[in-house]
Formats: sequence, structure tokens, C-alpha cells
Amino acid sequence: MTLLRFATRFAAVGALLGPFRSALGQDSIPHLTLSSDPFPLTEGALGWLLLRPSVWDSVTGGEAGGEPLYLEPSGIGQYRAVVAVPVESSDSLRVSVFLAREGRVDTVAGVVTVRQAGYPREVLAVAPKFAKPDSAAAARVRRENARSRQVSIASRNHPRLWQGPFQLPRATRITSAFGAARLYNGEVRSRHLGTDFAGAVGTPVLAAGRGVIAMVADFYLAGKVVYIDHGQGLVTAYFHLSRAEVTEGDTVTSGQRLGAVGQSGRVTGPHLHWVARFGTIAVDPMSLLALEKGDASGVAPDSSSRTLRLRSGQAQ
Repeated sequence: MTLLRFATRFAAVGALLGPFRSALGQDSIPHLTLSSDPFPLTEGALGWLLLRPSVWDSVTGGEAGGEPLYLEPSGIGQYRAVVAVPVESSDSLRVSVFLAREGRVDTVAGVVTVRQAGYPREVLAVAPKFAKPDSAAAARVRRENARSRQVSIASRNHPRLWQGPFQLPRATRITSAFGAARLYNGEVRSRHLGTDFAGAVGTPVLAAGRGVIAMVADFYLAGKVVYIDHGQGLVTAYFHLSRAEVTEGDTVTSGQRLGAVGQSGRVTGPHLHWVARFGTIAVDPMSLLALEKGDASGVAPDSSSRTLRLRSGQAQ
């Protein structure tokens, strides 16, 4: 990629770096190479952000999609961090990285490429009263959503607990994939933010990865639920159970039995609804399975790499 093409692609970056122009002299050149694995990242999925700072800089943190980056070494002078791309993202994800040099911390902003997932949409025409639950049910759903959200927020402050690859909670047929949107009278009212697995009532549900049981509850829509905090903002949840066989505070390992398939909550039949979130971003839980597969040890020298330089606050 030529310098001109790079500058055109990242023209918006200069505006983001405006506040730092006065702090940097002409000889200050924070330099960072960004890439992703996979490339491109996919809307509504997890992946790795790969970072290589210059030899003069060290990466002290950052954020992407409104969630913090939890950096870990990935080769000499390189880092990686789990990143989540929200559903309905554009063709790029904004990234801010904090670089330290000689006692000063500067922020470099850029973007990584995002591929649209093409989630299906189901269009329904119904009477307005059926598009929303009644006020009492809606109030309960809001309270339960707040409890669920708090689990994810708390996980940001917990160390990473998962080890190695994640696994499926059930090795059965998928009956409904992640991401489908339902439009009632031309407006998106809900989206299927999980993956559904077939199962008879009482059949096992397993932990997808190591973590701590953050919540066991009975919700209006989701029925009997179990939430696992895997640390560093990563949470999985298991809905519509007939029973839970763990309690809050338990540490569970990958493949450990959590409970059994049921049809609790608002469902039409027995199944497991599996959910994954990174902070407050809901992602396709199937993307968890690829987190520790493949080589994420460095920044590939191809079109997936983007180099950010800052001269007196100017992105080039």
C-alpha cells in the first residue's frame, strides 16, 4: 500500500489525534503497526488485535469498540488483545492505543477492517400491541437486563481465567444461528444474540471454558440461566435450563456440567440458547472456538497490516 493510499484510507485518524498535536515535537514519531487475526474481522464476532510498537515505544493499554484492550505478549516486541466487533458495525472498527515513551503517554488512533456478516432479517407485520411486552413484563426484563449487564461490567476487573480453546456446550444440531434480526412493522425490535442447540429436557449442558459462576437466576425471557465470568470482560451464558447444577462463586473447568437443557422462560420448545459477551458487546459465541486456533504470534506482512505514524500530531 502506498503512502498516499494509506493517508487517504486513514484521513479520519488525523481529527482524532488533534488533542495531542501540541504535546508532540517534530522529532516525536510514535509508530505502531496494527493487524488482526482473522483478517478482516467479522461484524458480531471475536478476534485478535495484533500490535507491534516501534522500538522506542511501549504499549500501555487501549480500547476498541468502547471496551478496553487486555494486552498480552505475542512474540518479541509484539502484543495481542481480544477484540469484539459489535453487530451493525460499519466496514471498520476504531482502535485507540496508548503508547509510552520517556515518561510521556500518547494516544494513537486508527481503524481495522471489518467484514459485514450479512445476518438475515425476518420481516413481520403485526398489530402494535404484539410488538412490545406489557408494562409489567417490560419492567422485569429491564431489571434482568441490568443484572446481566452488571456481570459483564464486573468481569472487566477480573483476571483472565480461561485457558486453551473453548468448546461447544452441546455437541448437537444448531437450530438457530446468531445474528438474525426481526423487524416488526418495519422496525428492528429484536435480534437473535446467541446460538441455539437442540436437546431434550434433562440432557447435559457443559461449560464452554474455565471461569467462575457469576450468576444463577430465573429470568422472564431466558428462564433458568447460568452466567460464567471468564475474566477480562469475557462472559458466556446458558439460557432456558431445566435446572442448574452449580452455584454462584463456583470455579468451573472447560467441559464441566453446568445443568440440563429445558424450556424455561419464553420459548416454544426445549433447547439451549448459548450467549457470549465481551464487556457489553454481544458476539457470536461460535467465534469463541477460534480464539486459540491458528497463529496469532505476530503481525502478518500483508494487506492486513496498517502502520500508524504521528508527526506533530499528523497521521500519515
